[in-house]
Amino acid sequence: GAERMSESLSKKPRLDGVVAENDDGTIEVEIKSRDFTAKQEEERGELQFKCIWNDGSPNNLRFLCELKEIFGQQLPKMPKEYIVRLVFCKRHKSVAAIKRSPGVPPRVIGGICYRPYHEERFGEIAFCAIKTEEQVRGYGTRLMNQTKHLSKSIDKIDHFLTYADNFAIGYFKKQGFHMHITMERQRWAPLIKDYEGGTLMECYINPNINYIEIPAMVKRQQQEVLDVVSALTHPRVLPGLKVFREGVTSISLESIPGVKEAGWSQDAHMAGGGALTEREAKAEDLRTTLTEVHGNMMKHEQSWPFREAVSPEDVPDYHTVIKDPVDLSLMQKRLTDGFYKTKEIFLADVALMCDNCRTYNPKESVYYECAVHLQRYVDGEFRRLGLTFS
Repeated sequence: GAERMSESLSKKPRLDGVVAENDDGTIEVEIKSRDFTAKQEEERGELQFKCIWNDGSPNNLRFLCELKEIFGQQLPKMPKEYIVRLVFCKRHKSVAAIKRSPGVPPRVIGGICYRPYHEERFGEIAFCAIKTEEQVRGYGTRLMNQTKHLSKSIDKIDHFLTYADNFAIGYFKKQGFHMHITMERQRWAPLIKDYEGGTLMECYINPNINYIEIPAMVKRQQQEVLDVVSALTHPRVLPGLKVFREGVTSISLESIPGVKEAGWSQDAHMAGGGALTEREAKAEDLRTTLTEVHGNMMKHEQSWPFREAVSPEDVPDYHTVIKDPVDLSLMQKRLTDGFYKTKEIFLADVALMCDNCRTYNPKESVYYECAVHLQRYVDGEFRRLGLTFS
């Protein structure tokens, strides 16, 4: 099936760097990979990844039932009968992300369901999802790395194929998938059904890479680059800006510590015509386009539940269930503030807003239906405006 992975549209970056200045003036940067937090939880025994299938064992059947529910919630466009058929099919396997806490039965928070084709040495990913409340923590990246590791070890496959919808393409690209299919067509075409509205993507599973140790490998690579940069540039850590905490909304560029020292001046900028750089022009074009999409969303007949934030007075338990609320008025503010640096961040907010609605409201409700139609409308708007989903 054409899967959807909301984490791929997360607003928070998945690669963090913590900068500190030592007494001798040298710079120290701690690099964290996308799945750093998930790996730490795994090492503490709080998180486990297990390859399961319908082998009749009570534990695996319980985990498959929980995983089936997650796929049903996170992939609302997918028919429930289809999800059940594939998850419990004995030819399919699933890698389940399982949370463990003292005194509490282990619970599934997400997973990937795939079918291995052993003779052809590749697998087709059918579903991929993480619970809404567990997203933006690196679990999606860790889950994919574990799936590559386990499928390589157990099933001896060297490629994955999947049909990704437009909201999932960004996620899969981050996990090493691409749209250029390198496998010979006769190897996979007779076995893979073509899904309308999905984009076929491929990932090569390198036999020389230990996918579960990628965080350590990324950290070493990043540190090597930073060491070279530090040796060449002699960077300094300057005091942070505190004026914004005092209510100031804007300051001159020259007043930022380090800007003048770096050689920038207003006079030199104006002497160059003060014209927008190519990057600034692209940012302005993006803002104009997203403003148009947002305006059309506001006018859409089924956007009425999303135009204002949900009031705690009207719905007392809403913020207990929904931890990261988003509405169209908040998106308008973010547009004004320049929050949306890429179309993917904008789409992430649209996806989160609609996911929140589907999480809180029953499927038969008018609110759930509005969320489905509005998200479909935004998809069409991006196509109409000629925006790709890469």
